[in-house]
Formats: sequence, C-alpha cells, structure tokens
Amino acid sequence: MAFVRIKKLKGKEYAYLVENEWTINGSRQKVKAYLGRVVKPLREKEKITDIQDLDYKDAVIALVKQELVNHGFSEDLKYDCVTVDLVEQKILNGKRNAVIALNEGFLCSQTLKDALEIQPTGHEEKAGIQLAKALLESGLRLPKDTFVQLFEKIYK
Repeated sequence: MAFVRIKKLKGKEYAYLVENEWTINGSRQKVKAYLGRVVKPLREKEKITDIQDLDYKDAVIALVKQELVNHGFSEDLKYDCVTVDLVEQKILNGKRNAVIALNEGFLCSQTLKDALEIQPTGHEEKAGIQLAKALLESGLRLPKDTFVQLFEKIYK
C-alpha cells in the first residue's frame, strides 16, 4: 500500500510516493517515485458540480475541475505556473511534475490516475471504502449524496 509523503528541503516541500517495508527492526519507508513540488492553494469557494447525467470518469473529472476552481484555479485550470491537464492526467509546474495539496489529500498525476481508473472489488462496503480512500487521497472532499451517486456509477 503506497501513500504520499511530504519532505521539506531548503524550505520547499516535495512529494514522494512511499511504501512501507517490514524488516526485523520494524517498518521502513521505501520511496517508489518522486511526484513533484507541492503547491498549496487556499480554498476560496464552496461549490459542488451536479454529476447525475455523467458516467464515472466524466463525473470524477468534473468534480476535480470544480475542486480546483474552488481553490483559485482559472477555468482553464491554471494557477501561477501550475497547469492541470485532466485529459492527459498531468499536473505540471512549468515543465516539471507538481503536486497540489487539496483538503486532506494530494492531487498529482498518480492519485488522479488512481481515482479515475479504480476498480472496486469485493463486498459493497469494502468497495465503498476503496473508492472513498482513492478520492480522499486525490484531495476530493465530497458531500454524502454526491459520493453515493459516484459509487452507484462505478459499483454495479
């Protein structure tokens, strides 16, 4: 199970994809990938997009776009030097990878891909937990009714 870890170097924050490995001496964290420099935009609005007529992938893209706009991104998804391309699933700071700290999670190419391509398995409750975890890790904070609509689109 991998997760995002933030490290501070020379006063700037950088994100890494980290996985725990168990050794005789206890748990050790192994870096799996460098994700990019962390950008922390402040939340400016509280607006939720209606996803009733969209399929799962389009609904997640619409929710991510709305969350970014709520955090001060323009309609073409730009904030300072950070550009988000939801079709290509890339988040760039100039020409380098970037990570956007949203709510309790981090939106980067990896977490966006995980949220868009998740295939929940198992019982309904377990599948709901998997979906909620993927969405929270990518920085999406959804009302209960919106989450239920999204869950019904993917779990059939």
